[in-house]
Amino acid sequence: MKKITILLFAIFNISVTFAQNTVTGTVSDPRKEVLPGANILEKGTQNGTTADFNGVFSLIVKDGAILVISFAGYEIKEVAVNGKPNLNIVLSEGLYLNEVVVTGNRTKPRTILDSPVPIDNIDVKDLQSSGQPTLDNMLTFKVPSFNSQSQAISDATAHYDPADLRGLGPSRTLVLINGKRKNQSAQVYLNRTPGKGEVGVDLKSIPTAAIERVEILRDGASAQYGSDAIAGVMNIILKKNVEYSTITTRAGITSQGDGFNLSSDYNTAFDFGNGGFINLTLGYYNQQLTNRAGSPGVKDLPANPLPNWTEWATEDPTLGMQVGQPDMEKKIIY
Repeated sequence: MKKITILLFAIFNISVTFAQNTVTGTVSDPRKEVLPGANILEKGTQNGTTADFNGVFSLIVKDGAILVISFAGYEIKEVAVNGKPNLNIVLSEGLYLNEVVVTGNRTKPRTILDSPVPIDNIDVKDLQSSGQPTLDNMLTFKVPSFNSQSQAISDATAHYDPADLRGLGPSRTLVLINGKRKNQSAQVYLNRTPGKGEVGVDLKSIPTAAIERVEILRDGASAQYGSDAIAGVMNIILKKNVEYSTITTRAGITSQGDGFNLSSDYNTAFDFGNGGFINLTLGYYNQQLTNRAGSPGVKDLPANPLPNWTEWATEDPTLGMQVGQPDMEKKIIY
C-alpha cells in the first residue's frame, strides 16, 4: 500500500509539472518601441510579472492560460498562450475622454486619472504654445509640480537653471530620452540655488523641434529606476521619420529693455539605407544679460568726483555687483 501511495504521489507531481509552461515575450507599441515596466498578469490569478528595461518578460503559467497585458496610456490586451513559448505583444495607444476630467478650460485631455499615479502625456505643440524659449521653461508653465526658474548670483549654475519635480532636488528626477537615461551635467549647483551641491540634467540643451511628446510620471519610481527617480520620471520621446521639415523661432525681451533672448530650431528627416532614416535637429539659443543690482551708491564714489563720474562708476567693475541672468549662447545638434 505504501509503494502504491508513493507511486501515485510521483505521478501527481509529474502531471502538475507538465501542466505548467514558461512563457517569454516582448511588449512594445505600434512604433516598435519597447515598453519597460509593462504589467503581465495571468488572468484570474495573482501570478504576474513586469517587463524589464528592454520590454522582455518571463512567466510560468498553466496550460490554457490567458495573459492580461497593461501599460499606462495604452489599451489593455488579452493574449492566449496556447502552448506558444514566445510572444511578441503590441499594445495600442488608448487615451479616452472618459479617462480624463477637464475643468475650467478647453485644453485637450492629457492626464490619466484612473492610473494609480498621475501621468502626463504632453504633445510638443502644447509646449510650444506656452511662448517660452526653452524646454525647462515650457514645462514649468505646463506641468503641475514642475519648477524651473532663472537663477541670479549663482555663478555657472545660472547657465542651467536647476529644475525640480514635486519640490525635491534636481538630481531626484530621472530624465529619459526614448526610454534611456540622459546624462547629467558636470556642473555642481552652487550658492543658494535649488539642489545646492547636486547635479541635474540640462534641459536647455534639448531643442523642442526634436521632440514628439513628453511623458511625465509625477510620482516616485525609485523601486524600478533607483534613487534618481524619487521625485518622478520624465521620458522625452523624439521624432521619427517626419514628412515635413519645420523651423521655429521665438524671441523676447524684459520690461526693462534688457535680457533679449532668441531661440530658433530646425528639424528635418531623410531616408538612409534600406528602409532607415535620419532625423536631424539644429538648435540655437542666445540670451543677453540682465542686471537688477541698481546704480552704484554715493559711498562707492571717489572722494573728488571726476568729470562724467556716472559713466565711470557704471563701468568700474569694483563697484556694486551684477544680479541677473548671464550672457549665454548655445548651439545644438540632435
